Amino acid sequence: MKEGNILLVDDNPNVIAALTQLLEPEFKQVLAINEPDLIPGILELKSIDVILMDMNFKPGDSSGEEGLIWLKRIMKIDGESVVIMMTAYGEVELAVRAIKGGASDFVLKPWNNDKLITTLKSGLQLRKSRNMIRSLRNKQVHLNREISGSHSKLLGRSEAMLSIRNMIGRIAGTDSSILILGENGTGKELIAREIHNQSHRKDEVFVHVDMGAISGSLFESELFGHVKGAFTDAGKDRAGRFEIASGGTLFLDEIGNLSLDLQSKLLNVIQNREVYRLGSNKPVFVDFRLICATNQKLDERVQAKGFREDLFYRINTIELVAPPLRERGDDIILLATSFLEEFKNKHGRNGLYFSASYKEFLLHQEWPGNVRQLRNHIEKRVILSESEKITPEENFAGKPEGDQNVKPATSLSSFQKTILLDILNKHNGNISRTAEELGVARSTIYNKLKKYGLQTPGNGR
Repeated sequence: MKEGNILLVDDNPNVIAALTQLLEPEFKQVLAINEPDLIPGILELKSIDVILMDMNFKPGDSSGEEGLIWLKRIMKIDGESVVIMMTAYGEVELAVRAIKGGASDFVLKPWNNDKLITTLKSGLQLRKSRNMIRSLRNKQVHLNREISGSHSKLLGRSEAMLSIRNMIGRIAGTDSSILILGENGTGKELIAREIHNQSHRKDEVFVHVDMGAISGSLFESELFGHVKGAFTDAGKDRAGRFEIASGGTLFLDEIGNLSLDLQSKLLNVIQNREVYRLGSNKPVFVDFRLICATNQKLDERVQAKGFREDLFYRINTIELVAPPLRERGDDIILLATSFLEEFKNKHGRNGLYFSASYKEFLLHQEWPGNVRQLRNHIEKRVILSESEKITPEENFAGKPEGDQNVKPATSLSSFQKTILLDILNKHNGNISRTAEELGVARSTIYNKLKKYGLQTPGNGR
């Protein structure tokens, strides 16, 4: 397959005709112009790999100065351009000046056909290398941010999570678009990362974009990128998220928050797989695996004309539903234990552990904020715990104002009563052992018994 876009710049129509005939069988596209003034417009609209340019355009001029001026302008437009200069006047000094000015090579007229083709193909490989280096540089910036952040693992042994894992194994190897639905805090991003990690793109980048956090005015700059001077603060070229994700996976979180006009712009990129940086008319090809997520019911949004139907079907080849924490049974304890280990290390509380009653307490909560709420709850308990054993009693006594992680007081009283009776019966009414397991003073047990009107079972010691 032929590859490479070549731009010929020469004021001699015979030279243009001869070069076009020679090069068209060798390269994907050969463009030819006879005036250098047309170069900026072409570079703005087309992706040119190699420019083969004459150094003299005025009749009788053999100084090469005009060619050097245009070389400087080209390198200002795109500092990674591959420019091969051509002249009938082979002065060594002129060649040196051209190379210092950014030219990749120097060709003399009349040219040797085989040698010229080889030179241009070498220039094409140089352009590929420069593009790759630029792409790697962009991805390295993103990867550095990823490495500095912490990402939890997808934990869970419940039936709901086993079903999710099974589906991930079936779809990860494809490039199909995936829509992950679920309540806030259910771990939609972790599911997306697991899909990426099991895919053939796993060695490339995973780019997470929170669509809800990007304002309409920044949408194009953040996602499509921009060129230097595109707006007031655009001091240099910048690749957008689509471009950075090329070769890897693009995860668009909270996609349901996009307005209709931004949905239209997103649809164009997904359909055409090319982006235009802000301030540029040159398309940039992008290749990414798309995963989207939302806590909204997009099918209902489509019916209400709040979400584009064509975009909905583009992003929804495969649909996954992240299960809420309340439907995951003992996964709650598995997750809580993992969070406990994380925050013990973070806050220097290495001796902490959960009492049996505290685990029961965790299992009886509704967790409307799901895994995110549980994680936040465990960190608070690690910070506020006054003893090594974390218990329900300590949780209630140490609950900071505004804590939304526990049920209303009426439910808590009922739950305390049940737990207290269970542990008292377990120890045959032994107050000392009950207080020890709950991690509280004996006087607290007596006060609770009095408060709930309970009789001490067993010997009551």
